[in-house]
Amino acid sequence: MALLTTTIGAYPKPDYIPTPDWFREGGAGLSNPTEASSIRAISLEDAHRHNNLSLLEHFKTTTVIFGVIAIAKSGIETVGEISDRLKAALKYIDADRLIAAPDCGLGFLNKELALAKLANMVTAAKAVG
Repeated sequence: MALLTTTIGAYPKPDYIPTPDWFREGGAGLSNPTEASSIRAISLEDAHRHNNLSLLEHFKTTTVIFGVIAIAKSGIETVGEISDRLKAALKYIDADRLIAAPDCGLGFLNKELALAKLANMVTAAKAVG
């Protein structure tokens, strides 16, 4: 069976552009239809603009590909920053359904910067378990 996925997130945009309430305030409005569908995983963009992580507890069977690396920032997230965000997410979702990932790919970054960000993400994910 193919893995069916969809992406939701606060894509890199100015803070003055509103984010839908279901996204900031937790999301039975999003998770209920997703849970009832054939979608097996969602990608949640979180590095650019942190979400209310209680949204994750609504996904009972869906895997969450969790963005912990910003693609529109040249700063390199520290292992500690990434670990802390993963630990916060794990309060709401089982570890076997949480996958650390960059927000939406790294195509806008140069190779060295992308590799440095990925190295910190891998180290953090291993440390969190």
